[in-house]
Amino acid sequence: MDPFTEINLFLRVVELGSIRAVAREQGLEPSSVSRRIASLESRLRSTLIDRTATRSRATERGMVYYERMRELLPQIEAVEGEVAGDSATPKGLLKVSASIDFGQLHVTRWLLDFRRLYPEVEIELVLASQFVDISTEGIDVAVRVGALKDSALKARKLADVPRVLAASPGYLAKWGVPETPDDLSEHQFVFFDGTNRHERLKLVGPDNRHYAIRRRGAVTINAVASAVEAVKADCGIHIGPRWAFQAALERGEVVEVLPGYTQPAMPMHIIWRSGVLMPARVRAFVDFAVEAVKDVDGLRH
Repeated sequence: MDPFTEINLFLRVVELGSIRAVAREQGLEPSSVSRRIASLESRLRSTLIDRTATRSRATERGMVYYERMRELLPQIEAVEGEVAGDSATPKGLLKVSASIDFGQLHVTRWLLDFRRLYPEVEIELVLASQFVDISTEGIDVAVRVGALKDSALKARKLADVPRVLAASPGYLAKWGVPETPDDLSEHQFVFFDGTNRHERLKLVGPDNRHYAIRRRGAVTINAVASAVEAVKADCGIHIGPRWAFQAALERGEVVEVLPGYTQPAMPMHIIWRSGVLMPARVRAFVDFAVEAVKDVDGLRH
């Protein structure tokens, strides 16, 4: 057993809240996980986990140990790799998080191509509709769109994400082509989530004038790819990332509405946990993503 196995198992027990859940994740027997946690507690002469039949929670000392080791362990492993002379070779598990739609369409391909270059790397892609806490979920890197709020994370900008107002030719033939932002209040919209229904659509015109438009519509879909399909099916106008509509725009399945009026582009970053050293697999994938994103149509590079 390598010297970090017990610590890694302890970290995952805290994060998942269950010895059984960690055992399932790691392909071990719950008794084996429990023994290794007990061995760690014996070595530290401290109780780290309060165990019940259904839940395992960190004690006060356990949380202190968890917070410190969560930050230190990747650095210790990186230092050992450097001293051992293999720090430049990407290897080990690379866990990446991304949004469902962008992840399925682009990040999946990036990771598969990355592994062809570095076959000693194992990959795990976590796709989610909401931002994943990369620390508590053990994520190495994440691709995120929007303003960054967590100053404890490191980041590199990949691109800007322009947004586009799109509708199908069939919809516009029935409802008419909007000529001004005010015309939009008479149209049907496809909403991304329920909160959009009560929010005004904010646009900036070519003269830098700002507009706030009331919207209505009967279709709400919280997945970008499905929203594109709803627009193609003549359900209404949608404002979404241009990369999601790029192929449909090129094929003429949808057209851009009021191209001079839009929302400011949002930044796309790749982020990772801060630390003195980056594992080679993380450093290599960050560099890989910076180049791979240049092939994504509909982004501003």
